[in-house]
Amino acid sequence: MRRSCVVAVALCLAIDLWAGDPWKQKSYKVWNQNDVRKILNQSPWAKRIEVEGGPTKHAGMESPENGGASESAAGEESDEGGGREENDRARMTFVVRWVSSRTMRQAWVRGEVLQQRISESDTDKFLPPPSDDSQLLIVGRDMSFFTKLDEATLRARSFLLLIKSKQRIGPSAVQIVRLPDGKGIKGILFRFPNELLVRPSTLSIDDNDLKFVSQAGTTQIKASFDLQKMVDNEGMDL
Repeated sequence: MRRSCVVAVALCLAIDLWAGDPWKQKSYKVWNQNDVRKILNQSPWAKRIEVEGGPTKHAGMESPENGGASESAAGEESDEGGGREENDRARMTFVVRWVSSRTMRQAWVRGEVLQQRISESDTDKFLPPPSDDSQLLIVGRDMSFFTKLDEATLRARSFLLLIKSKQRIGPSAVQIVRLPDGKGIKGILFRFPNELLVRPSTLSIDDNDLKFVSQAGTTQIKASFDLQKMVDNEGMDL
């Protein structure tokens, strides 16, 4: 009887572990919608952030963040309080994603398969190839916050910071990704030199806490990443 209980507990723990870290426990080709949603929005490669937007006069008018134009939302938020004063500021939610990582690229193509935009047999064909740099993307349902900013300003005021060594890594390029109409903004893509992040001489054994910082107008956008957790079954995944 006791042995049966031990086996049952072990199975439960195995199920929890399997469900908790799909990027370590399962091939991306069998990820389900919840796995993809978790990776895109709440994983070591994706950080949700909230900033103050412009002034608003009405309650319940903010657009909650979704996973981007082609991904699923992590969950919607609404303002159920009373009316706001004119000088109140709306809260806007974004996700900062490490889109150059294997895990994020795999989650994207798996999401396309699950939404039947790509057939199962074409998964490998449409999997984005590795990039020569590290790429971070800011996405959100309402990107109007960035309409008055340009790429040069964002590049000059953005960086990665290794917390322990205080080393700053500036982006090599910043791209404002436009919607098909050429006017709306789909996301903001930041490119960083990959060798500065993965070269052994750069990272000390315990210099694993990394912060992304971008001064967007009067608002500072911050997202923290733990390099020790940004690992899949093939190793460090940037």
